Amino acid sequence: MEKADIQKYVTFIETIPSSLKDTADLVSDRLQAALFARDWMKARRILDGSATGEFALGYCNGGVPREAGEIWLLRFQGASPTPEPRFEAARDRMKRQVDEDPEEAGRLSLLGMFDAALGRKQEAIEEAKRAVDMVPTSRDAEKGPGLVTNLAIVYGWLQETEAAFRELSISVNTPGGVCYGELACDPFWDPLRKDPRFDKLSAQLALHD
Repeated sequence: MEKADIQKYVTFIETIPSSLKDTADLVSDRLQAALFARDWMKARRILDGSATGEFALGYCNGGVPREAGEIWLLRFQGASPTPEPRFEAARDRMKRQVDEDPEEAGRLSLLGMFDAALGRKQEAIEEAKRAVDMVPTSRDAEKGPGLVTNLAIVYGWLQETEAAFRELSISVNTPGGVCYGELACDPFWDPLRKDPRFDKLSAQLALHD
């Protein structure tokens, strides 16, 4: 995360004993490593082969259903996936979880990311923004920065570039926000990479990290 040395990260993940690789946390770590390395086939194998129903994607505590991982993977590869009933069904299950625990800002933020992947622009922005308002960084320095970072991702994938850079700048300049390795490697940031402001923020993080 400090040096964006993705090969070292992937190598380390592969040293984990096979008896532990299917635990929920490590499945998510393996998936993240594959995504950071842009090894789409490996990421797909992890999604398909895992017994866990949720994966830790995004920048706050909590998980998203397998279907969210699948649709993000398709978008990372430049595809425009067609709506499928199972994607909508997974989204509805996640929405019910949010409704059952409305104080859990992390789950709401991740729902916003899922809705962004599904092209639900209005819902995605409202959810991710409301999560930030619920747990501002000024009140919770541990959870707050991740919610801001997720909001930046939502704006970026919905072509709200100015808003995305506004939130990303906040994240970069906040302790506990996005770090250099994540900005350098995570495909969630791909929609913003061609903007010169992205390189500037990356360089700023590289100096501090």
